[in-house]
Amino acid sequence: MKKTLSAAFVVAALTLTSACGGGGGDRPSQDKLAAQLKKSTNGAITGKQADCAAKAIIDSDLSDEAVKAVAENNTKYKPSDQDTKAQGDVSKEIGKCITPQTPSSTPAP
Repeated sequence: MKKTLSAAFVVAALTLTSACGGGGGDRPSQDKLAAQLKKSTNGAITGKQADCAAKAIIDSDLSDEAVKAVAENNTKYKPSDQDTKAQGDVSKEIGKCITPQTPSSTPAP
């Protein structure tokens, strides 16, 4: 349950880019983005999960402005059509970071 809730929080952080307004700027660092994701989820995700999600966002096709909006918790940023499309792709990658991976098929002793 906590993992599902955590994923929902991170996806909610991504939807910060679906409000209105916004300005330009350079792409924030992965560390800054991870810190904001962890803060905005009130610690519901681990540092490792936040780092993984931040890397997925940084490596995504989201514009610098959209990534900056997430890093700055800017709820007034309005995404472009390209950012809206990229959100779907990066959400899948973030889900992989948050959802526990099933171990490989190892026979039980």
